Amino acid sequence: MEALIPPSLSGIQAKSPSGQLGWQRGISPGRYRDSLRLERAALLLCRTPMQVLDIAISCGYRSHAIFTRAFHGYFGVSPSDYRRRFHDRLRDTITRRAPEALTIEARPQIRCFLTRHYGDVPMRDQPSLWRHYAQPWRHHLKGCEVTRTWIYHDDPNITPAGRMRIDFGFKVEGDCMTPPAMAFRQVRIPARRQVKMHVAGRENIAGAFAHLLYEWLPTHNEWLSGEPVMVTWRETSSPHAQLERFELGVPLLTIH
Repeated sequence: MEALIPPSLSGIQAKSPSGQLGWQRGISPGRYRDSLRLERAALLLCRTPMQVLDIAISCGYRSHAIFTRAFHGYFGVSPSDYRRRFHDRLRDTITRRAPEALTIEARPQIRCFLTRHYGDVPMRDQPSLWRHYAQPWRHHLKGCEVTRTWIYHDDPNITPAGRMRIDFGFKVEGDCMTPPAMAFRQVRIPARRQVKMHVAGRENIAGAFAHLLYEWLPTHNEWLSGEPVMVTWRETSSPHAQLERFELGVPLLTIH
């Protein structure tokens, strides 16, 4: 979710006019692929301790020199400078707020039914967008336990707003055998070590991420893996108000 700082740069945007692939008009498939590779490399630079050469190879580049040239051409700075400037900027601008609870756990494999949205979405609007995509289909999921879920694949500080990918849908347990509609796909998310954070109020999610990045991780000898971050949305009734609670699962790098 950085890992991941939730999208917060603009209003809800429609999917790309080019359809489910999410690339802009006028960009060839090859250029779009290169953009995804370089944005993935930037994500790994900013969230993990991986060496530049290891990131280059993992993103499909044959050498440090080829990767550095491509990265500089896309972002205007070298990979090392990008990593340093990214953290310097966010460390100074993001307000930190400790979550209600934060623990490390071994997460089992998770089964989800998900549909994809392209476009940056402010955190305040994401529950409404979940309702738009998923709520009408919830009653089709009979015979299983369902949790409202979405998954962040990108960082709005790296990926252009129109290409931000967020999956909305359901985490399921039980006998549901197929997705509720053609727009949904079944995804099995592998078991991982993760940080689990409990946050009260959607307005506090970005601050909880900043706390994780710049206060908790440096003092616990842990690193993020750069894999997608899962949010589960729970509402808890109180005598006075409807209180929104969110659980964030942030994958950790396994280095032992």
